[in-house]
Formats: sequence, C-alpha cells, structure tokens
Amino acid sequence: MKRFFMTFLAVVTAQIFITILSITALFLLVGLVMLGSGGGALEMPPSGYLWQTIPSSLPEFVPESSLPLRKKPPSLTSILENLEKAAVDKRIKGVVLSADLPQIGWGKLQEIRDRVAHIQAAGKPVLFYSTFATTKAFYLATACDSFFLHPQGFILLGGLNSEAFFAKGLLDRMGVEYQVSQIKEYKSMAEVFLRSDMSPEAKENATWLLEEIYDDLLATLAADRGVDRALVEGWFSTGQYSSWDAEASGIIDGLLHKEEIENRLGIETGRCEFIDGGDYAEIPRADLSLAGDKIAVIHGEGLISSGESGFVFPFGISMGDETIVKALQDALDNKSVKGILIRLDTGGGLTTASDRIRQMVAEACAEKPVVVSMVDVTASGGYMAAYPCETLVALPNSIVGSIGSINMRSNISGLLNKVGISVDRVTVGPHPTILSPFANLTTDEFSRLEELHWDMYNRWTASIADARGMTLDEVDAIARGRVFTGRQALANGLVDHLGGFDLALELLKEKAGIPATEEVSFVHLPIQKNLLEKLASGELSAAYSSLVSARTESAPLEQTATFWARCLRGDESLAMLWWRF
Repeated sequence: MKRFFMTFLAVVTAQIFITILSITALFLLVGLVMLGSGGGALEMPPSGYLWQTIPSSLPEFVPESSLPLRKKPPSLTSILENLEKAAVDKRIKGVVLSADLPQIGWGKLQEIRDRVAHIQAAGKPVLFYSTFATTKAFYLATACDSFFLHPQGFILLGGLNSEAFFAKGLLDRMGVEYQVSQIKEYKSMAEVFLRSDMSPEAKENATWLLEEIYDDLLATLAADRGVDRALVEGWFSTGQYSSWDAEASGIIDGLLHKEEIENRLGIETGRCEFIDGGDYAEIPRADLSLAGDKIAVIHGEGLISSGESGFVFPFGISMGDETIVKALQDALDNKSVKGILIRLDTGGGLTTASDRIRQMVAEACAEKPVVVSMVDVTASGGYMAAYPCETLVALPNSIVGSIGSINMRSNISGLLNKVGISVDRVTVGPHPTILSPFANLTTDEFSRLEELHWDMYNRWTASIADARGMTLDEVDAIARGRVFTGRQALANGLVDHLGGFDLALELLKEKAGIPATEEVSFVHLPIQKNLLEKLASGELSAAYSSLVSARTESAPLEQTATFWARCLRGDESLAMLWWRF
C-alpha cells in the first residue's frame, strides 16, 4: 500500500510539475510575441514606389495569424488592396510589379491586371520587372507601362497545357479495386481510378477550354503591346528568348538590374524609396479614407470538406462547411453589415458539405444582398454552393461548371492478399458487406447505388434550372461534368456577369443601396482566433499549438483521413473538378 501511495504521489507531482512548466513556457512565449509585435505602425516615407512581388503560389485570402510574431504571407486579397491603396495614396508615386514564375490561375492574373489599370487611371506609372519570365508573367507584364528584364534573364513563352495523372495501373498492381458511379461522361475525376489516360470526352472538354483561353491570351498580348497578333504568334513559335533576344524582338522594353530601376525612377536617398508590399499591407484602408458602410467578404477556397477548414492531402487547403457556414451566419448576425460578397476559388469536394454551404448561401440571400464572385475556379461542389445566389460574377477565364459527381467504393482485399493477409467473415441479414472495404458491391447493390446517385443529380439539375430560369434539358445539356470558361459559362446561362472583385462589389453596392461613388469597409470572414483570444477563452492547448505551429501536426492527417473515409462511404458522393490550368 505504501508503495502504491508513493507511486501515486510521484505521478501527481510529475503532472503538476509538467503543467506548471507548460504554463510558464506559454506565458514566456506570449511575452516574446507581445514584445515582437510592439513595433507600432509602419512609418511611411513622404514619397516612394510600391514594390509588389507576385509570389509563385498565391492563395485568395489568408486569415490573420494566431501568432502575431509571424509576418502574414501575401494573398490575392492583400495584393489587390495594396494596389487599391496605391492608386489613392499621395505618397505612392508609382508601382513596380515583380514576378518570375507565377503558377496562379488566369482569374487571379486578370484581377491584378484590372487593379493595374486603376493605378494607371490615377496617373501613376506601373513598371514590371522579372529575372525569368513565363507566359503568365508576360500576361501580367503587358498590362504595365513598361517591362524590364534582368540582363542575364530569360523569357519562356509557351502554349497552354492540361495534364493529369491516372492511378489505375498502380491500383491494379496493388490489387485495389474501385467501383465508381460516374455522372457523367465529362466528369473526369472518375478517370483517375478507371483509366490510364484521358477519355475522348475529357480531351474534348480540355480542348475547348484551352483554345478559348489561348485565343484570348494572344489577342490581349497583341493589344497590350500594340502589335499584330501574327507577331505575338511568332513570339510563341520561337518560345525561348535570352534577355537580349527578347529586347531585340520587342517583347520587353529594356534590360535592367534592380539597382538600375532605382536610377531610372529617380530614386535617391532621402527623396524617394521603395516600399515593400508586405509592409504596405499593414496600412489599413481606412487610413486612406477607404472606409464606409460595411461589406462582409466571405472567402471560400480549396477542397470542400466537412468540419473546419484546414488541409487535406493531396489537394492542399480545405474549405470546411462548418467554417463557411459560421462565417455566413456571422455576416447575417452583424447588423452593421449591409451586404455579403462571397469569393469562391474551389473545384468542389464532398457533395454533402457543398450542399450544406449551398443551403446557408440560400438563407443569406433571403436576408441580405449577396453577390458571388468567382476567382480561378468555381466548379462542381463550388458551383453547387454558388448557384442559389441570383447574381453570379465570373472572370472571363475563370473555370466554371462541372455539374456532376462521382460515387466510389474501394475493395482492398487484393492488396491485403499480396502481403499475406486474408479476410474471412460471418454475415447475418441482407447486404451485410455493403460498407466493407474488403468486398465489392453486388450487381444489385451497385445498381441501387447508381439509382440513388442519379436521383441526387436530377434533383441538383432541377434546382439549378429553377434558380437560373432554365429548363431541365437545358441544364443537362451543359452539365454531366462539362467545364467552361467564364465567357462560355455566361453564354450558357451559368453566370450573370463577367468581371472580378470590383464589378462584384459594384453590383453588391447597387443591391444594398450604397451609392456607387461611396467607399466601403470590409469585414473579412472567416476569422481565425488570434493567440490572445484563445487564451481569453480558456483554449490553452490551442494557444500553445498556435505558438508552436500554425496548426497541430495531427490535424492535416486527421482531416485527410476523415475526408477520404467520407468519400468511400456508400452514402457520400464527390462533386469535384480534378484539374486546373
């Protein structure tokens, strides 16, 4: 008994010691954070040029970090706001955009180009600088007043490519069988499991998208550079250029080192300097009189999943239905919010999660003015979430549609057999293995699955027909997984306007009764709790995790496992677009 009490006391003492140590470490880190974030507001020089770098990867929006010590990474939202502020900020004489290998979509590129035009309309020059420019960088560059390349730089101009990987060969070797209900022939997501190459329908769909985007690209570049389209086609035919060849061909305006840009712009110590885009993002819009009635901007990006937003392998960031529904409810509950602008950049995901967001969007539209703004992609489950809104705005080269879904089941018994594991069973009652990952559905069970799947699709298309003022046949003719550019989606009745954030805001202000000339304030949602908020609400473990990492190490694994477990259930379908451009 004495030994028991000694052991018990030792364990309790150790736990108390560990708790005290953890709390001490937590508050020490909090102190460091507060010291590190106490630098105050950015001190702007009296005159300068904004140097805005466009990174290779660019999310549509990044919530405020839970750790103030960390500098917030750039997002499309922060860059657009920087360019908006630069157009009216008297201290900003002009802008230098810098990009090398942007891998962002055509929608984001177009919105940046639109903001460049605003700065130019304000009488301020915009210069583009690069060391290694690709087609997308060139598309940004031609919107600017001048394009300069590093003297040792290169330009690589190429046509457009759509490619995807196929896992059927690997699955066959592993002994994994998939049963997939596909709606329908253009829903290429199913081909990952069913084929080793693109189907004729998938190639047809990709071709009409690429041809549309490429045709617009060539026309835009020719107009921007003031040359014939045939000359631009010649540039692409040659493809690869050294900096000297690019200058001689008229693709760029000159060769400069970064330091020489300073000389060209007349920047001298004490008179004019560069202002980094990351620093300039810290200046609130309100400081430049860009404030007024409140508009809630709901940012929905990534794979649509159940639960909170996070990360799902291999797709990347996820758009959780819990997170988006709460953000919409917060916007509705905030009486000072005059309207809601929903920004979507998603290829879809789980049908049930997409439908839950759709329902909340419909409720929001019934209570407040709402406009949906589509960025790079709003397809499949993304379009499912969007269509209840009566005002849908897509960029000309946004990817829209993919109305359809797949329902899949896996059987991994063959894989287990390859490693010496067998499965045996005892069953009672009908359909006993319908949820088992170690057995195929019977013919009757799969037929019933397809029947239910088609019923879901028919209800979805009927709802779209009702919302968009179309017949069921008209919707079905542009559905079955077909994907369109924004221009094609407008022609087919899937969206109402072509434009980006600015047009969507203009339409929302009109719906909300806000004069077009008045500025507005933005409430960006969803909001991620910061460190002090977590401490104040008693979430010590979450606060500690925020200090150690942006998220707990197990969260992505848990969310990935949950997502794929849901995908492979008999009652879950996947409304998702597999590829981007």
